Amino acid sequence: MKPIGQIVLSLFAAALLLVMPPTLSAQKDFNQTEKETVEKYKRAKVHFLKSVEHLKKGKVEKARKEADACLEIFPGYADAHLLLAQLQYQQGHYEDALQKIETAKSAFDTFNKFYAFSYQEYLTRLREERDRRESQISDLGQMMENAPSADEKRRLQDQIDKAKQNLTTLDNRLRNPIPDTIDLPAEYHFIHGNILFKMKRFDQAQGFYLAAVQADPGHANAYNNLINIFFAKGDSAQALKYLKQAEDNGVKVIEGLKKAVLERQKPQ
Repeated sequence: MKPIGQIVLSLFAAALLLVMPPTLSAQKDFNQTEKETVEKYKRAKVHFLKSVEHLKKGKVEKARKEADACLEIFPGYADAHLLLAQLQYQQGHYEDALQKIETAKSAFDTFNKFYAFSYQEYLTRLREERDRRESQISDLGQMMENAPSADEKRRLQDQIDKAKQNLTTLDNRLRNPIPDTIDLPAEYHFIHGNILFKMKRFDQAQGFYLAAVQADPGHANAYNNLINIFFAKGDSAQALKYLKQAEDNGVKVIEGLKKAVLERQKPQ
């Protein structure tokens, strides 16, 4: 039995998590050691982003070198460990991949404090941008009153309409509360599950696929692998349960797997 689905490394759904604004190192609530940690993170991030770009282009060794360089500067960079876990998995080095994903998960929690501060800075920038947009709308309104022609008025009105749309977008973003922490992204659990699957530790893999779909109810690959495990174990009731749950969440189950699960429900 092979796991269904291809690994899709979401390096950066978690990206917002790890984006530190330029002013963060000056945050007054950080002590000197934490400020130095942020500076190290920012330097490490340069290598990490290069690693992601290399991976997208299929340049595996360059991706590995940049991820290693990232971790040399910032050993707790969770997403770099995640990336290396994926590389080890793809090359069949499952024990090494397992060690990397476990390290990635352990390191992830250390980012929560930095995330809360970075999100506060992000909201501050949104408020500043909102003030600029309001000022722009006011200035454009005055210009429209004095516009010399109907064409000019229409042009200015178009600019006002666009500025108001931007203002609405900013207002929607500002309504999101500042999280104290964030949960581990589904992809961490999914890759963990795939590694254990390859190691034939199916019950453990099942647990991580469950965690993945709980973290992201739209994670199609995790759902398909989960249904596949239950089906292979002969647990038709659970296979059907997660098939229905997947489809209720708008997830497309692989047609052959769906057909096999449904066929098994028929009386013999």
